[in-house]
Amino acid sequence: MATWDLAEIRTKVRQVTGRFSENELSTSKLDNYINQYYQYTFPAEVKLDRAHTFYEFLTIPNQPTYDTPSTFTNFEPEATVNQYSLLWYQDPDRFRQENWKQINRLTQWTGDGTTTLFTTTITGFPIWPGTTLVTDNTETFEDTNTVFANSPVTVAGDLGGSMTVNYETGVISVTFITAPTNGQDIFLFYALFAAKRPQSILYYNHQFEVYPIPDTAYRIQMKAYSVPDALTSASDRPPLDQWGPAIAYGASRDIHSDFGEYDAYGDVTALYKEQIAYVMSRTDNNLLNTRASPRF
Repeated sequence: MATWDLAEIRTKVRQVTGRFSENELSTSKLDNYINQYYQYTFPAEVKLDRAHTFYEFLTIPNQPTYDTPSTFTNFEPEATVNQYSLLWYQDPDRFRQENWKQINRLTQWTGDGTTTLFTTTITGFPIWPGTTLVTDNTETFEDTNTVFANSPVTVAGDLGGSMTVNYETGVISVTFITAPTNGQDIFLFYALFAAKRPQSILYYNHQFEVYPIPDTAYRIQMKAYSVPDALTSASDRPPLDQWGPAIAYGASRDIHSDFGEYDAYGDVTALYKEQIAYVMSRTDNNLLNTRASPRF
């Protein structure tokens, strides 16, 4: 059996793409193509059984959103929070519709043509990050922050003024760059929240969002595919040598695509699909050998 280390994969890619010299394609760029395919596209294409694992993270009190790590991809339901099932969403519109936040609107102040500083305190619950908006229909202050903070958050107005919002105490202070005109209504929008154990989770745009906002640290778990370690040395090999040709053809397709070589891209695609089928056959055989759990 052939040994498909990085050196062999490089050679194959150069043969397939016709880029034999450093001038045509440097080794560093070649390795970037190989690893971009190997670490991100390849696991998504074949759903590697040996890369299928669990991903978990701990929630932070009053924090609704969490970035996904680059070491995992293809997160899958079912997700749990402290072993309780979470409703899984990947459509942000449906998530917002079914886990809605009540946006309050107040005509909080009125301009007098002189005053530029306006302050108020919202009570009841903490303010939801990213929901506060103030406008006199001339200058607008919009909080787009998604991270809860105990200290005041500063928001710039679209004309140069400044607003601070303290999510914890509810204190909102706005300084307009120009005093609102006499009799002009100044509108305030915001949402409050009562923190508790999350019941729903949204996976979208490389980020998780939970609802309700957590009141303490909860362990959230789900299935995911781990990203393979990059191939960096010439002797580095993927876990299975049979992956080598698929990686080489996959990287070659990306090179042809980036350089607009669409005829060559089509030719390589046929060879690529053949190699992916070989790799998938091993995964399919493993699944066939898996006995379903009885429903009793």
